[in-house]
Amino acid sequence: MKKTFSVKSLLVSMAIASSAALSVAPATTQAGVSGNMGAVSTYVFRGLYQTGAAGQGGIDYESDSGFYAGTWLSQVGTGNASQQGLEYDLYGGWGGSAGGVDLGIGYAGYFYTNGFDRMYNELNLSAGFGGVTIAFNPGIYDKKDAKGHAETNYYNANISGDIGPISATLGYNDWDTSTGETKDGAVNTYVELSYSKELFKGVDGSITYMGSQAEDAAGDSHVQNYLVFGVTSSFDIM
Repeated sequence: MKKTFSVKSLLVSMAIASSAALSVAPATTQAGVSGNMGAVSTYVFRGLYQTGAAGQGGIDYESDSGFYAGTWLSQVGTGNASQQGLEYDLYGGWGGSAGGVDLGIGYAGYFYTNGFDRMYNELNLSAGFGGVTIAFNPGIYDKKDAKGHAETNYYNANISGDIGPISATLGYNDWDTSTGETKDGAVNTYVELSYSKELFKGVDGSITYMGSQAEDAAGDSHVQNYLVFGVTSSFDIM
C-alpha cells in the first residue's frame, strides 16, 4: 500500500555493511499479490493538503526474497473543477533485516493527471527497531520555469512508531524550489496521531489527527490542523 515504505537509513546500512558478523535476511513475507481500497474524509500527505474526501486503492506484489513493487491511486484536487485529477504512484524496492534491525531501500514516483501537479521521483530509505522507524526520503521535483530550468530538490525525514492500535509520526519536509536564477524554498513540520480498529474481517477504520506548520522563503508561517476519518479494505489477489 502506498506511502508506507520500509527502507533503510544510509548511516545504519553503512555500519551494518562494515560488520562481517551481521547477516542480512529478506523480509519474512509470503510471496503474493494483494490489493487495497478505501476512502478518507480528507487526503493529507506529510502534512500537506491534497484534497477533501477521496477514494483510494492500489495493488502490491511482494516476493519471498523481500522485493516488492506496486501502484496506488487517489483522487486529488483543489475544489476547482478544472484542477480535479488522479494521483498515481509507482514504487518498488527491497525490505529485510540484519541484527534485529528492519532494513530496506526503494523508489517511489508520484504522478498526476489534469495538471494538478508535476511528477516527483523519490528515494526511500529507513531503518526500524523495536517498533520505531526512522526514514529519510530525498527526491527531485519536476518543476520548470519559463526558461525550462528544473532545479528543485527536496527531502522528507520522519520518525514513526506504534503501540497497539495507536501510531504516531513526526516529520519534516524541506524544499529547494529554486528555478533558474530565482532562489526559493520552504520547510514544513508535521505530526500525525492515529487510532485504527478492525471494523469487521478485512476492513479497518481509522481516525487521525494531523497538524502541520509550514514556513515559506519570506518567513511567513502557516498552521493547519486536520481530523481525518478513513476506512480501508485489504485482500489477497493471488
